[in-house]
Order: sequence, then structure tokens, then C-alpha cells
Amino acid sequence: MNERDQTDDIYTRYPGGRGNARATALLCALARKLNRHQDAMALGLAAVAAAPHDMEVRDIVRAALSGDVPVFHAPMLHDQARNLAYARAIERHVRPGTTVLEIGTGAGLLALLAARAGARVVTCEANPMIAAAAREIAHRNGLSDRIEVIAKQSDAIEIGVDLAEPADLLLHEIFGDTLFGEGVVGSLTDARARLLKPTAPILPPRAELRCALVERTTPRTDLAMVEGFDLSPFDLLSNPAGYTANARSRRALPRSEPQSALRLDFMAPPPFGAESETIALTSTGGRIDAIAQWLRIDFGDGDVLENDPFTGTPSHWGAPLFDLVAPIETKPGEVISVALRRVASRLTVKVELQA
Repeated sequence: MNERDQTDDIYTRYPGGRGNARATALLCALARKLNRHQDAMALGLAAVAAAPHDMEVRDIVRAALSGDVPVFHAPMLHDQARNLAYARAIERHVRPGTTVLEIGTGAGLLALLAARAGARVVTCEANPMIAAAAREIAHRNGLSDRIEVIAKQSDAIEIGVDLAEPADLLLHEIFGDTLFGEGVVGSLTDARARLLKPTAPILPPRAELRCALVERTTPRTDLAMVEGFDLSPFDLLSNPAGYTANARSRRALPRSEPQSALRLDFMAPPPFGAESETIALTSTGGRIDAIAQWLRIDFGDGDVLENDPFTGTPSHWGAPLFDLVAPIETKPGEVISVALRRVASRLTVKVELQA
């Protein structure tokens, strides 16, 4: 069935949809089921506009459109420190006529900032539902003539098809909590090779990990005996990086000064930095339960964003805890050797007490 037939079929199934908010919301759900993402977005917006105070209509639309949309987008968009850091960097680098390639547009905020500064932006988004939302957002903000949203992964972008010529600047925010989790190294390696002019800057140009020894203030969540049953094999299904540490939750207390590791310089030749590094963390004394890890992103010109969990600075990025196999009791000045390794998009951590 072609596109028009699918649309006609939707209206045939729900003939009242053209004038009834609830029926239009159900049309939205049907369009989404048929992978008609742009139609689903248009129908969802129409349903909510027709009944802005109807909770049922709103929730039908949200259930239809949100199914495969990651939950981190809203906290990320509310992260004021992150937004301002990108805005400042864009203002420093973008001039009217600059061609910007963005990887991973999400709601399109960074593309909007670049377009407002005068850039022509081509931005890609692998999730077609998110791409449909980003197109609508660009239109609503009067910038659809400067922003083209392509529903592809960046490694499927082609010069002469999606991008007229190599871009003047690459804009990205594909950092996971452990820096590598969203495939930043692979995506930027490909973009540098195919999609950018040789001297094109990358924003942000550098990022690194920060690590510190910590003592937990809440119990570990390892599975062992539950109701008289040994459930410990299920522990192997847990993510190696545990829950998020931050000063407000007080789930962990620092037991060393932080150190940097695995710095990535995206203006250097790929893979942009070492794949493994060993750092020495000096204990302030007491029990060591885990290694806390967070991000430090360098936007250049002295503009640095760090989501240190112990300063109380709000951030949408987490600060994972990598639990030791067993706690270590330390004296002030004892040194813990921490080996960090990037394995594809994963971070592994190994700890040894130095003699």
C-alpha cells in the first residue's frame, strides 16, 4: 500500500477523525503503527490543539509517539549549563553562511542555535519519530528554511545527496554518561573522513573522563539470597556502571582528589586518544567501595563543562559508580591504581591497591 492509500485507509477506519479530537488521537496512533511518522506527528498535534485540556487525548498521543523515544531528552533539554555552553561555543564559531552538520539532533535545540546565528544546518537523527518532531520544531520557530532534518544515522549521510558539499563545522552531543556509550568515537571518525572540510572545527573539540575513589553511603544492590533462594547469577545481568552518584542524593562520598583519563581530542587523528590508561588515585583514608566517573567537556577558549557529582552542580549526565569486587580499607596516602579501557562503546574499570 502506498503512502496515500495508507492515509486514506486510516481515515476509512476512523471516519470521525477529521472533526473529533479523540478520534484524531486514535488516527495518530494508527499512523505511528504504520510507521507514518510525519503523519503521526501532524495528527497528534491536531488532536491536542483541538482539545488542549483533555488528558485522555494528550495521553493517547503521547503513548503513540513516545514508544521508542529515550527518556533522557527532557532532562537534557532542561540542563541549563549544557545549553549555555553549547550556545556560547556556537556564537564563537558560527557566522552567516556557515554550513553546519549536526549529528543527533534530538529536539533540534543545537540546530536552532546555529541557524539563529546564521548557519545553514543539515542535521541527522536516526529515530524517525524524533526527526519528525524536530522538523515541526524548526517550522514552528521560523527556521525550517535554514534547517534540514534527515532521518538517518550519520554514517548513512552522503555528499551530493543529503549534504551538497562537506560541512564547515561539525556540531555534536553524543556523549553517554561514560563518554563513549553513544558511539562518539565511531561517528566522529566517519564524519571527519567523509563529511567535513579538512580544517572544519568540531564542537565540542575535546572531552575526557574524571575519576575519584568513593565510599558508598547506601548499601550495594548485589543479589544473593532472597527469600531463601540464591539469585546471584542474575547479578551478571546488571550494567557494570551502577546507579548515579551526586551530592544531593549523597549515595557516595569522595575519598580522593579526582584525576583525568582517556582524553579525546576530536581535532587530532582518529581514534582521537588512547584506548586505555592507568591513573593513580590517592586515598584520603577510609573504606573504598567504588570508582566514581563523570565527564569533563572542553568547548575551547577556556569554556569547560564538568558534571562533578560532588559539587551539587545540576546535570542531566549521570556519574556512574563502578563497584569494587570487595571494599578496600585504606589509610591516608595509600594509592589505588585504576586502569580504564575503552572497548568499542563501553568503558571498563580495573582496580589494584599499590604496594
